Amino acid sequence: MTDELKSQFKKINEVIGKSKKVLITSHENPDPDAVGSVLALSLVLNKLGIKPLLYLSDSCPDSLSFLPDSFNIKDNIPKNTTFDILFALDYGDFKRLNLPSHILKKADLFDKIITIDHHQGKQEGKIKIVEPEMSSTSEIIYQWIRKTPPKDDFEIDKDIATCLLTGIVADTGGFSHISTSFETMEASSELLSKGGNLPKIINQVLFSKSAYSPGSLKPFAKVLSRIKFIPENKIVYSWLSFEDLKGKSSEDFELDGICSVIGKEEKCDFALFLLEYEKGKVRGSLRSEPFKGMKVDAIAERLGGGGHPYAAGFKQEGSIDEVLKKVLDLIR
Repeated sequence: MTDELKSQFKKINEVIGKSKKVLITSHENPDPDAVGSVLALSLVLNKLGIKPLLYLSDSCPDSLSFLPDSFNIKDNIPKNTTFDILFALDYGDFKRLNLPSHILKKADLFDKIITIDHHQGKQEGKIKIVEPEMSSTSEIIYQWIRKTPPKDDFEIDKDIATCLLTGIVADTGGFSHISTSFETMEASSELLSKGGNLPKIINQVLFSKSAYSPGSLKPFAKVLSRIKFIPENKIVYSWLSFEDLKGKSSEDFELDGICSVIGKEEKCDFALFLLEYEKGKVRGSLRSEPFKGMKVDAIAERLGGGGHPYAAGFKQEGSIDEVLKKVLDLIR
């Protein structure tokens, strides 16, 4: 860990020491790293005598309800809410926080934001810790509380370990992605020693019941049967329309996992999965790998989204065919 990063962590400790009211948030359609880092930070603050408000514009996925205190995450912020600090975690682009208008209108908002993120992007804040070399935002939070703890006798307990390990496992694809470093494994080893339940986390994060339940298998089979490879663009893609959902919630489908599955085609540079979650509204998930030489975050950004160089997403209005055309036009 660099001296600069240690200095930034110490600044966070100083600000926390002067604060009583804290708001914690992360990006829309939260993934396990977003939820895990939000909850872990909340548990850390609880140990310091601070009870933060936790906000996510979209509900916490059912597959992550096993995480400690997940029921404390709210999808609204009361209009009379005041805060000394706003922790913004794992979001990449400020607009992905989906903060309500009454928060955005606060004149001193950007002076109160502390960003902790592992995405290169468009973040805000008086303190911005952006470490793209780390596997996850959860790993950054681990390094903070482990190497420059907010108080001398601070200890990582089982609940904090579970939340942080969940974020790390998810964003490394079960320690299979290029982002998995020696430091990542070292952190994970200690989190296991503190009580993190790795089998439970892997089952919930990588093989979530909602994604592979009997009711979801037929639509998932459709995704597999529709996989198409476009040789000239080296893209493999598949999709589910609103009609395919047949009344099921789009939250029943893990976009990241599905996109990783269809991206196993050896000849493709990247994979695309499109889900029409409402009529005329499509979510897209993009996946690649460093050895394929294709960074997908630039594509997502052009479509109003964002993410990692090799894992990104976006939302667009239009039909599946119209959104697919937009993606293909960008890479031709």
